[in-house]
Amino acid sequence: MATRTLKTGTGKTSGKPRRSSRGSSAPVAAPQLPGISAAERKKLAQEEARWRAENDLRTLRQAEEIRRDPGRLKRAATMAAEEMKALQAVRAIKRGG
Repeated sequence: MATRTLKTGTGKTSGKPRRSSRGSSAPVAAPQLPGISAAERKKLAQEEARWRAENDLRTLRQAEEIRRDPGRLKRAATMAAEEMKALQAVRAIKRGG
């Protein structure tokens, strides 16, 4: 879960977690497009939800392929470890350390 610093109006900040919409099962809001009827917006929202489900399925299939391939999984884990080190270095700079 992502954390965002929020202004509280008192000059202080809050480190409260922010909920991410990524991976949310909430219905997709119909886009607000001028000149498009409510029925067309609903259809667009349904198409977007279908596309998202298809994309999620592709992602899950790819994840399973990676889990079943030891070499691929090891390379992905190595890349993840390198990324974590880079992010920790950025975090240390931000904190002045």
